[in-house]
Amino acid sequence: KQWYQRRVAITAGDDMNVSRAQLEKSRATKEQRLDIMDKAKGDYIIQIEKTNNFQHDYYLETWPSLLNQMQKVEENRVDELGSLLKQKCVLHKNTLPQVEQCIDNMIATCENISSTQDSDLLMEERTMANYPPDHEFIEFGAKPPSNFSTNPSMRKTKKEKSTDCDSALIPLL
Repeated sequence: KQWYQRRVAITAGDDMNVSRAQLEKSRATKEQRLDIMDKAKGDYIIQIEKTNNFQHDYYLETWPSLLNQMQKVEENRVDELGSLLKQKCVLHKNTLPQVEQCIDNMIATCENISSTQDSDLLMEERTMANYPPDHEFIEFGAKPPSNFSTNPSMRKTKKEKSTDCDSALIPLL
């Protein structure tokens, strides 16, 4: 049906058998469609101009401004990082003499180590050890035996130990 109406509109002027009412109707439809087309073309041109203006604003103003701001932020970051690294180096440099002195003291202490004195102290400590009694089975709830004590005063002193052992060395296993 639409094809027929288009065909009538195109050939209306050529065909003499078409009535004047149909011819006027076809011309009015043609004019109406041309007006709609011109309006759409005008809207399209306006939108293209707006798009081009936005594009020019973005690439010629907004983007370069953004890049400049990013560059300033990066420069500030690099400057701040450099300042922090410099402060760290100064602090490290100021503590180096103290660290060097500590290391010198450690070296001197290591040179003064006496293996015989250290082993004598170790043997003295080991011979004074309080040997625990043998373990015995105690029934739950029963009274502990009379020789069972956790009292530290029951420990022997160094002098008591030395008289018992007569300064004999105890073999270490």
